[in-house]
Amino acid sequence: MNRPNPPAPVRHDTTDADTDAADRAPGARRLNLGVVAHVDAGKTSLTEALLHLGGAIEQVGRVDDGTTQTDTLSLERQRGITIRSAVAAFAIGDVTVNLVDTPGHPDFIAEVDRSLAVLDGAVLVLSAVEGVQAQTIVLYRALRRLGIPVVFFVNKIDRAGASPERVLQGIRSRLSTALVPLGHVHNPGTAGAEAAPCAWEDPVESEQLTELIADRDEDLLEEWLARGRPIGPQRLRAALGVLTRAGGVHPVLFGSARTGAGVRALTESVIDLLPVTAGDAHAPVAAQVFKVERAGGRRVCTVRLRAGTLGVRDRVSLGGDRSVTVTALEVFRPGGAVRCDRATVGEIARVRGLDDARIGDWIGSRPSATAAAAVLPAPGFETRVVAHDPSRQGELHRALSELADVDPLIGLRPERGAARIRIYGEVQQEVLADTLAAEYGIDVGFRDTGVACVERPSGGGSAALYMGEPGHPYHYTLAVTVEPAAPGSGVELVVAADRSTLPLHVYGNVEGYRAALLEYLDEPLSVGPHGWPVVDARITVTGSGYQPPSPQAAEVRRTTGLVVRQALQRAGTVVCEPVDRFVLEAPTQDLSPVLALLARHGAVPDSHQTGGPLVVITGTLRTTEVNAVRGGLHAAARGEGVLDSTHDHYQPVRAVGRRHG
Repeated sequence: MNRPNPPAPVRHDTTDADTDAADRAPGARRLNLGVVAHVDAGKTSLTEALLHLGGAIEQVGRVDDGTTQTDTLSLERQRGITIRSAVAAFAIGDVTVNLVDTPGHPDFIAEVDRSLAVLDGAVLVLSAVEGVQAQTIVLYRALRRLGIPVVFFVNKIDRAGASPERVLQGIRSRLSTALVPLGHVHNPGTAGAEAAPCAWEDPVESEQLTELIADRDEDLLEEWLARGRPIGPQRLRAALGVLTRAGGVHPVLFGSARTGAGVRALTESVIDLLPVTAGDAHAPVAAQVFKVERAGGRRVCTVRLRAGTLGVRDRVSLGGDRSVTVTALEVFRPGGAVRCDRATVGEIARVRGLDDARIGDWIGSRPSATAAAAVLPAPGFETRVVAHDPSRQGELHRALSELADVDPLIGLRPERGAARIRIYGEVQQEVLADTLAAEYGIDVGFRDTGVACVERPSGGGSAALYMGEPGHPYHYTLAVTVEPAAPGSGVELVVAADRSTLPLHVYGNVEGYRAALLEYLDEPLSVGPHGWPVVDARITVTGSGYQPPSPQAAEVRRTTGLVVRQALQRAGTVVCEPVDRFVLEAPTQDLSPVLALLARHGAVPDSHQTGGPLVVITGTLRTTEVNAVRGGLHAAARGEGVLDSTHDHYQPVRAVGRRHG
């Protein structure tokens, strides 16, 4: 069905002089910087230290005290973890840095996913004690897929057991060999630990830096060989910046967010080495929605402007086929978000008026050069949410609907006497319960938590409803057959009924009718005979009929739902559980206990490769067993193992019960 073109943005008059003045103002250059890390590596503490150094806050907050600037949710302060991404700004010279603080716990990986898409560069924080951890590897790989430049910061050099050199070795063996350390640590593991920046003028250090950088830069290598002596500091830093912005190397800095050691050097390095936003403020607006909150019952969207300028009262397209009017804007400045009349390219803004917006929508048009979304796992588990007070189940459903608007991956699906949602794990489930209690006053419990399965037709089935027959109140006749389709093929709809019997007065043509029926199938296929979504089905319309005047579209939709459900019941379905493809990395010396762990949980390894200190095992594993293997891996590999898994396929389960009562 063809949709009308969205209206062109309506711009308010803005003189070139006004825009040029804004672009020349201090802080007109912008860097959208992400701070990412495995949980407990010190990410939020580093964010506080950067904001304090940049003059955005007077006193460094503490996670343990619940006084941090970016962890503003009461739940975040109670638990000492980041749940929702947050933005705070500080200025260094003429550069405004929008600091995006993201969750570190794997249960909130979707929140990280959304934040990564709006970054110019990222600081990946590692603990000088724990080093490279499981989530560190997941985050690094996601950043690399998106082409986001990465600077490593080895934090907590003052903690007992800190070993910066061991962490460097871990980064080289698990993440990347393209490292350029920009300093040294004196007295690691003690309260007096200090981070000494590299001495670019020192002949010995200059020679070492030149060798590291020239190894990735052929022009610099030729220049170095021709000179016969180290390259000057200015030329070296320029070459390092080009390589860093291109993702060719990763600078490594050291310090302690708690004491402030090394934080100034990190700040200077990200300004010099990461890409400061450049864009056309006069181009058509393009802004990406990456966070949605509610305030006073209305949505507040946080967006990253990729091009153009967005102003209050501008009417713009949203998501390609809707138009909305911007009613208010806030941009991030040191000290907090401030109201303004416009936001321009490179800025992150909070926008009101986008009441139909969802995370991932674009205001205006999406630039062709924009990177794809990070390929991170979707929630793999479902759970029933039940209000302790049954009379509040309706309120609970409305609350979950609002939360699903903020987080579409929740995947809310109604169920008799309850509601089903998608989750990543137990921590997210606990946080959701706390959120419902704190924000909506609803106490809830969770039932039947398990992996999200699907159903496939196990045979063929037919059904038909005819106008005028008892129990069929709608003025439309429909007959369909349901058959299995190839695994992974999705839902196929074939219209085999005589064209003259189709209600084309409603849908325009056969293709319009087919497109409408595909949409109507969403509801009957969302819950199969066993309560799971139905996939990989071929549905054929074998008969159709009506008497003038044409039936209403609602009658066709309801008839479709009734007939397809009957045909599915007659065809029968088989419930299939998800299976992940995994990559497991562990020390070679731990191969035997790791293989034993996999065998206990029914994994099917298809290969393992050894090279140096690590063994890499690949294979398949039922999704229900992934968390158990991940938990057991800590002991089997003495804390050095990492399991990375993604959905691969579905396979029939051994025993099936109906999921809903």
